[in-house]
Amino acid sequence: MNWGPAILCCWPGLPGLWYRGRWSSLMLAITFAILLNLTIVASFIWTGIFNDDSFPAIAWPVLLLIWFSSVVIARRNLPDVMSLTKDDRFPANDSEPEGAIDALFIEARREYLKGHWNEAQSLLQRQLKHYPRDIESRLMLATLFRHTRQFDEATKQLNQVEKYDPAINWKNEIARERELLRLVHEFELTQHDPAADLADNNDGFIRDDGLSPGADIVNDAA
Repeated sequence: MNWGPAILCCWPGLPGLWYRGRWSSLMLAITFAILLNLTIVASFIWTGIFNDDSFPAIAWPVLLLIWFSSVVIARRNLPDVMSLTKDDRFPANDSEPEGAIDALFIEARREYLKGHWNEAQSLLQRQLKHYPRDIESRLMLATLFRHTRQFDEATKQLNQVEKYDPAINWKNEIARERELLRLVHEFELTQHDPAADLADNNDGFIRDDGLSPGADIVNDAA
């Protein structure tokens, strides 16, 4: 087991600072360090620093609560924080080799084009378990949910994608998928599906491995 990431979680803000370089994580780490040192000084070194002797009795439980909450949140978000970018990512679970993980998307795309929604969804969710920031997989999953009329789930996937820094490079695809969601929802209300006309004009997007899942996905929108 790799204990390095788990050890980082023991200090508030350190995982986000180490893996993502976030200013908010830096401020959290510094603030916690200042409060901890101040409490230690007030408790054991310069006990008269505060007129109110109850400060240590209040500060220690507060620090413990902050530390415990930070550890729990950091452990829960660690796989997502460790997934840096699409080209600089590594599995959160080392039980499968990287080539097998990349193959999950290709197999999911194949099942998708066959109309095997359940199989494709399962493969995409496995892919995202290893690579939570795989924007292409999330976009395909959002499209799949649109096909199966799970509009809320599709919207959740798009909202999640937009939280990632590299999503700026996919803003056109995200906007197109949101528009398709809107059109298909109108179809549910009007019994006419204008999404097909928009999908026919879609250019798609290209994966690094040469595949163009976006084009096939959206062209099959109706």
